[in-house]
Amino acid sequence: MKLKLESGPDAAHRARDEIRDRFRDRVGDGALLDLQLIVSELVTNSARYGPGEEIEVELALAEDGSIRGWVEDRGSGEVAIRRKADGSGGFGLRIIDAVASSWGVHEGSTHVWFEIDPDGHD
Repeated sequence: MKLKLESGPDAAHRARDEIRDRFRDRVGDGALLDLQLIVSELVTNSARYGPGEEIEVELALAEDGSIRGWVEDRGSGEVAIRRKADGSGGFGLRIIDAVASSWGVHEGSTHVWFEIDPDGHD
C-alpha cells in the first residue's frame, strides 16, 4: 500500500483512517493498532518538523503476517530519540522504539523504516 499525504495537521488522521480501511480485515487487532500508532507518530513528526512537502508512506504485509513500512518527507536533518521528552514533545520515537519489532533511519535522511511482528507488540 502506498499513501501520499499532503503535509499538514490532519495528515496523521488521514493515514490512520486509510490504514484502518485497508488492513482491518488482513491483520490482527494488535498489529493494526501498532501500525496505526507508528505511522501516526512518524507522519506527525514529518508534518511538524519536515520541509512541508508531500509525505510518502509505504506498507507491505509479508506472508508471515509481519508488516514492513516506511515514512519519508524528503527532509534533511537528523532523526533521533531526544534525550529528554517533555511537554513540547519528544515521545514519538520512544513510542516507535517500544512498539516496532525493529526500526531505523536511512543514513543522511529523514526516511524512517520499521517492522511490526504479526501479533503486534507485547
